[in-house]
Parts: sequence; structure tokens; C-alpha cells
Amino acid sequence: MPTRHRTSLCREGWYSLLLLAVVLTWALLRENNLLLLVAGLMFAMLLINWRLSVAALGRLEVRRCAVSGAHAGSWLTIEVEVVNTRRRLGSWALSVEDSLKRQDDQRGVQPVRPALMFPYVPAGQSVRQSYRVCLPQRGRYAMGPLRVSTRFPFGLVQRALWHPGDDQLLVLPRLGRLRPAWLQHYQPAPHGTRGARRPGCVPGDFFAVREWQAGDSVRWVHWRSTARHRELVVRQFEQPGERELGVLLDLWEPDEPQPDQRQRVELAVSFAATLVVDFCRSNRGQLLLATASARPVCVEKPASLAMSREALEALALAQASPNAPLSALRGAAFSRARPQFDVVLISTRERAGAELEALLAAAGSAAPGARRRLVHVAASDSTLADYFEDDRRLAEAPP
Repeated sequence: MPTRHRTSLCREGWYSLLLLAVVLTWALLRENNLLLLVAGLMFAMLLINWRLSVAALGRLEVRRCAVSGAHAGSWLTIEVEVVNTRRRLGSWALSVEDSLKRQDDQRGVQPVRPALMFPYVPAGQSVRQSYRVCLPQRGRYAMGPLRVSTRFPFGLVQRALWHPGDDQLLVLPRLGRLRPAWLQHYQPAPHGTRGARRPGCVPGDFFAVREWQAGDSVRWVHWRSTARHRELVVRQFEQPGERELGVLLDLWEPDEPQPDQRQRVELAVSFAATLVVDFCRSNRGQLLLATASARPVCVEKPASLAMSREALEALALAQASPNAPLSALRGAAFSRARPQFDVVLISTRERAGAELEALLAAAGSAAPGARRRLVHVAASDSTLADYFEDDRRLAEAPP
């Protein structure tokens, strides 16, 4: 049910009303019946427009549905459905306007207001349309209410209804591309050199050939080597390494951040999100994500699509703070990150204080005989640009 409604005169309606007043005044002064008839016809047009516009919006249901996921800077498709529950009267020239506003945004940014036009919705049927919108910032967005209006049939009177819409949309961080300099530091370690045992499953890159064993798939028989050796030979593949990675994200910004400092925070979050997605695609080991932010987060799970989604949702809601607690990262480095974890610390602090240096020493320490790689990426200098490329032109390309 609509929360509120409003009926108003359009600009053309005001012009028509002014002309009606002039004609009516002239007819009364001149006692001209023909002018009185014209004034009556003009008033009837306003009355008919008002009555039909009210009837056109009666018993309408409006629904929305986001039909594709969204990252900051990418295009999101949102579908709107208008259902006409009346049995006889159709609705013409419906305009549906949506509203998307980022929550926890204290800078007074105006909401995005996409609009759709429905030429005709038959009685007892529904019509669907979709719009595409590009949201530049990550975070949670409030959607609605939906504003449905019409000026049918003469465009003189506008009737508008607001349907409640308490839906929420989570926009994930912007993803980029890792540069070759970063890939040189983290090459997937081969975990084994077994042949494929399940038909249709390619576990890794082609590595070598070996003799056929019971249980091997016929699809992976290397026929050229089989003809040369006169016995069945199958291809074997490198298995992805089960590396373990800990991503520690320190989101700090002053009380009154400048635009370049806000951009630094977003770049650090995008880099951490890209690391998480890339690790979950190419590895099967443990992944640890810990943030020092307004609301600290610490998640540790095996690398998977579900873990990638959970980590991206946590990064989407992470907010920088001047009092970002490094104790959360210290606890993650000491208790959660095992000695075989590779640790990547991403910090937006302009100067590394004593607490950050102690955290680096704690994260870099490992048990005797264990090898732990520690990479400290400072977003305040050019180190991050050597490892990561924020490809905005590709993300913001029009559909």
C-alpha cells in the first residue's frame, strides 16, 4: 500500500487554469454564452484529467529486484515490476522513480534517482522494465521509496503515489588488477603432480606425462606419447598450492580527512579485496582477513567462493577511523595467523608509530623452522602503485 499521495497541477495545468480564468472573466463581462461553453469545456478537461489520473494509480503494486551483483564503479541492473490488479481499467503513461542513497554518509550527497517509463500496463497483468546504475562508492545503500506518477491523459494534472521501499543494497569494493611485480612475490606453489581422476575436471596446468593407472580418465590419455612408448600414457597436472594468507588492513584517517586521504583509504580497501578474490580463485588454503577500523573484523576460513563473498561484504562496510584499534590486528597476528601464514599488512597511516612497528615485528615473527613472508604495503607512498592497478576506465565503461 502507498504511504502517501499527492495531486498537483503541472505547468501546463497552471497555464490552462490561467487561460480558463481569462475566458471565464471575459464571458461574464460580455455575457457571451459561447465563451461560457468554452470555459466549461476547459474546466471539464481539468476535471477529467484529475479523475483518470487518480483511477490509473489505483490498485497498483510496484516491486523491485536487483538482478546482478555490484562492485563500486561497475554497472548494476535493477528490475522494476508494475502489477495492475484491476480487472478492467489499464494504466497509461506511468513514470516510476527510484531512489538510492548511501547510508552513513554525512557529507549531504544527493541520492541517485533513476526513472522508468511504462507506456501501458494492461488490466490484470504485469510489466517489467530494468534500469542500470553505476554507484561510485562501496557500502550499504537504502533503496526507495518508489514514486509512481502519471499525467494521463491531457498532461494537466499529475497524480503521484509513494510506495514504501525499505530494501537495502550492498555495494562491494572496487576490484582491480594485480601487477606482475606482486605476482612475482606470490606464485602459486605446486601441491602435487597427480593425473586427473574425474572426467571433465582439470585441476591445474599441464605438467608432464606418466604411465596410466587404474582410475585415470580416458580423456587425459596422451595419444602421441602412447604411440611412441607403445603403452598408455596420461597427462598429469599441477595442483594449486595450499598456501595460507593473512591480510591485515589498517584503515586510519584523520578527524577531517582530505579528498586524497579518502582516496587512499578506498585504494587500500580495493587492494585488499583484489587480494582476497585472487587468493580464493587460485588456492585452497586458509585465508585470514582482519581489519583495524571503526568496527574491527576478523574472519578466518578456507579459501572458497563463500569466504570471498563474506570477506568482500566485510570490506564493503569497513569505515576508516582516527582511532582505528591496532589491537585487533595484533590479536589476529598472534593468535589466528599460524607460523606458515604469509602476512600482508596494508596501512593507510602516514607515519608508522611505535605500535605499528610492534605489530610488524609480531606479524613477521614465526616459529623456529617455519618460513613466513611479511609484506608491508603503505598506501601513503608509491608502494601500492607498484603492486596494484585500479582500472577505473574498465569498470565505469557504459553498458
